[in-house]
Formats: sequence, structure tokens, C-alpha cells
Amino acid sequence: MVLKPIFNLEKGITLIEIVVVIFITILFSMMVISDFPKIQKQHALSAVTYKLAQDLRRVEDMGLSGVIMKDKNEEPIKAQGYGLYITSSSSLYFIYADVDGNKKYSPGQYCDFSGRNPNDDCIIEATDVSKQSSSISITGFIPSASQVSINFNPPGPTTTITTDGMSRPSIEINIGNGSTTRKIQVNNSGLINVQ
Repeated sequence: MVLKPIFNLEKGITLIEIVVVIFITILFSMMVISDFPKIQKQHALSAVTYKLAQDLRRVEDMGLSGVIMKDKNEEPIKAQGYGLYITSSSSLYFIYADVDGNKKYSPGQYCDFSGRNPNDDCIIEATDVSKQSSSISITGFIPSASQVSINFNPPGPTTTITTDGMSRPSIEINIGNGSTTRKIQVNNSGLINVQ
């Protein structure tokens, strides 16, 4: 007697295999959903940190190029440099034109304000970090300070970091969302490093 090989001609999946696949899918979905708020906060913190670093690089480029800005009346703003001003008590930071040439932010008005004194520093742009997420804020600086002005003057550009009226060789800006902190380091040679 010759034995014939038995072939399983009925191919398919079992009910147990379907249940296991559904269980694994639900398990991974629950893990992602449970961490979603944390993931959102971390993404918002990274976005704000890189936006601030990008704005610092943009201001440095403005200082390097010596670009001439114009106000809303198309009058040139005679800037001797450009800078970024930050306070730890606010979620705002300003990009400004250093008109008076003192290499730090002197409170001024927006550049498009028609009654602006042409010899005052003027704000080109204001950015609110809390718009990305209300839990994000500028948490402080190292060395400790309440305000920082980072100024770039052509042609080098020469970088000047001023904190609370004192000149510094470098500054670390801390941005946090309550549980996590990101850092941006800037030094007098214009190096901008995000950690």
C-alpha cells in the first residue's frame, strides 16, 4: 500500500490568531493614547526651543549682513546692529533694531509706529512662547538674570551679551514646560547651541 501525502488545502487563519492580532493592536494604541499629552508637551517644547534658536540665528544673520529695515512709512531705520531681548518674567521675546548703538536693548516701540523717535531702539518682531502651549515659559538664565539682551553688530558680527546691565561671555537660556527643560547656549563668538 502506498501512502499518499496529505496536503492541507484549506488555508486561512484561526480565531485565536485574529484575537491575538486585535489584542496587540489595542495594546499599542492604548500606550500611544495614554502618552499623547506628554508627547504633545514635549513636541511643543522642542518647537519653541528651535524657534528661539532659529530667531537667534536670523538676528545674527541680520547683524552680519547689515540689512537696513524700513518702518511703515518706508523710512530707513538706521540700525547699528540687531538683537534679541528676553525676560524670564514674561513669555515674550523681542527682535529689535539697535538704533542707539549701545549694544543692548533700550526699551523702545515697534518699528512701524509712526510717532517713533528715530534715535530709539525699535522692536521688529515680538514672539510669545506660550502660544505654542500655555504650559511653556522661559524659566531662567545661567548665570542668573532677570533679562538678557543678545546683540549682533556688523561687520563681524560682534556679539554682545548683556544681563541685567552686565556684559557676559555666554548665556544659557532655559525653556520649560513644568516637567522638562530645554537649553539654548549662546556665547560671544556667536555660537548657538541647542540642548
